[in-house]
Amino acid sequence: MAIYTPGKRDRHNRPLGSGKRQIAAMLTLTAMVDMFTVLAVFLLQNYQTTGDVIELSDDVILPKAAKVRELKPATVVVISKGKISVDKMEVALVEEVKQLPEVTVIPNLQARIQDAFRLLEEKNRVAGLSQIRQAVVQSRDESNAEKPEDFKRVTVQADKVVDSGTVKKVMYTLTEAGASEINFAVMREEKKKEL
Repeated sequence: MAIYTPGKRDRHNRPLGSGKRQIAAMLTLTAMVDMFTVLAVFLLQNYQTTGDVIELSDDVILPKAAKVRELKPATVVVISKGKISVDKMEVALVEEVKQLPEVTVIPNLQARIQDAFRLLEEKNRVAGLSQIRQAVVQSRDESNAEKPEDFKRVTVQADKVVDSGTVKKVMYTLTEAGASEINFAVMREEKKKEL
């Protein structure tokens, strides 16, 4: 639909009077396409993968907690009712771990975690992420900056029926393997609304 110049018009919506040429304005799509491109880039950069950081195991029922923090990507250790696994690879049985002395390293778990850390460190080195990380750290606030050992972060998914002694042995093993940060995956407890 064309845009007409203002003024008096006849019954067919034609301007009265002068025989001047009508002005028809055309809408350009270039500006709108540019705006949508900027909007798409903005949304992609600010997209957060909350909840998609770890895949929940079917045989693990996580405990509930009222105070939670957002998890960051990490190596995942799953402690189910029957087995302990690292990134979906079984490393030990819970019954065997229960029979170990109190302060003992679980050898298969320690070896698998150290291998995972080694692989992540190599990927970081090969990808040249250290240079990118330095540039990002300089542009960010220093308090939010990632530490160089953040690839050694571990998230533990422990079933709520697993005894504390088993969890304690797994945590000790992770610490001895060189984990820089150990987080527990929990389900957020929904607050009840009071009327």
